[in-house]
Amino acid sequence: MQCLLLILALLSALAASAVAQDEPELLLSNTQVGTQADGFGGESPVVSGDIYNYGSQAYSHIRILVDAYDADGELIGEGFGFLVDACGTALLGYALPPEGLQAFSAPFELFEDGTVASVEVRINADAVEHEPEAAAASPAARLIARAEAVRLQWLDDETLLYGVGCADAVFTELQWWRYSAPDHALSPAEHPAAARVNEEMIERSGAAMITQSGDQNPDLFYGSQMTFPPNARRIVYQNDLHTILSAEPDGSFKRLIHDALHKHSLRGFLWADKPSVFLAYYFGAYGEPVHYFTGDVEGKVLMGRLEDLEPSLIVPGPAADGLAAVVGWRIDDRDGYYLRYAYGSRELLFEADLPGNNYPAPIMARSGERRVIYVIRDVEGAPSLQCFDRGTRELHTLTPLPLRLTRESRAWSALSPDGRVLALAANGTDGGVWRVDVAC
Repeated sequence: MQCLLLILALLSALAASAVAQDEPELLLSNTQVGTQADGFGGESPVVSGDIYNYGSQAYSHIRILVDAYDADGELIGEGFGFLVDACGTALLGYALPPEGLQAFSAPFELFEDGTVASVEVRINADAVEHEPEAAAASPAARLIARAEAVRLQWLDDETLLYGVGCADAVFTELQWWRYSAPDHALSPAEHPAAARVNEEMIERSGAAMITQSGDQNPDLFYGSQMTFPPNARRIVYQNDLHTILSAEPDGSFKRLIHDALHKHSLRGFLWADKPSVFLAYYFGAYGEPVHYFTGDVEGKVLMGRLEDLEPSLIVPGPAADGLAAVVGWRIDDRDGYYLRYAYGSRELLFEADLPGNNYPAPIMARSGERRVIYVIRDVEGAPSLQCFDRGTRELHTLTPLPLRLTRESRAWSALSPDGRVLALAANGTDGGVWRVDVAC
């Protein structure tokens, strides 16, 4: 433990001493030394940062080797690591393309007593031919940024907030950016609700409380998926038993919305047009059915309890009032999009091959006087935006989209308040943020 404390005291010196070997053509940047959980209840030192490929070839099997030395130049520790995604998951099968930038993490262990004076970082990798997989050409889609974007929120018709980081992280752990549509300008931002989150608020809400004992565990807050609705007062979150609750912005006056959800993995909240209405959706892994329910921040379940709703093959999209949702089902061996109403009735919208649960949810909206539903799915092998007119019952393909999703990545979308622009976000190594002009 004494060595670990000394390491923490020397972070700036250690980061400055990190170097990369001359070959391959990979460059270390933003290198720093910190600590991470070691899986045994403690912490271990770790070197982290980014690797940039400035060469003309792609590199696979990238391994980051770490050697730690004392003031006499004696080796007292070593370790290794890999490229990682925003959640810290190793990207073992990933080939870093030319001009590619990706995060890495390399924990190391001290096997001799002493004070760490310097850390050397080396890179081993295999050069491979670069065969880029072209995304579908999309004149209607404009790239805003390359990043692992996992949250979208329109502030008004021309201002978008997006959060970068791990998809399951609470919003205060994301890096937020502001995009201004008129001048296509980007700037770092703070989420409008971030200042409301403090120790007292978290304690009042019970988001960090162990229900059985009443003790506080700060780590529980980071799994609460606490969210502040864009246009409503009360917050929504889950506790350690996965019970969904709402509370006032200061964490007081809690209300139970839905319990008995401990067997399900919450993946997010979607906010409907009615300010207080949301849809919570759950799935374990890629390809699994999606469980869901709709509710409002006052404490009501709207369509029915989760266990009473047939799971969807896609992430459902809520109606404005939360009393219906667009779902994907396979009935009589045929896939299709359905409108599932409260109390069990359903309406077939159109038959179509369904995307996976990693695609954005359908969006119910209005285009002038028409009621429309935007869906994103594969059309002739390319991710595409389509519009279904509920009046004419016609399905129009609007534009291909520059998405390249894998089993490990996901995408999200959000329609601007005036209904003219769709913001699109994706995580993973091909992640990014785009704006798509919409005309249905």
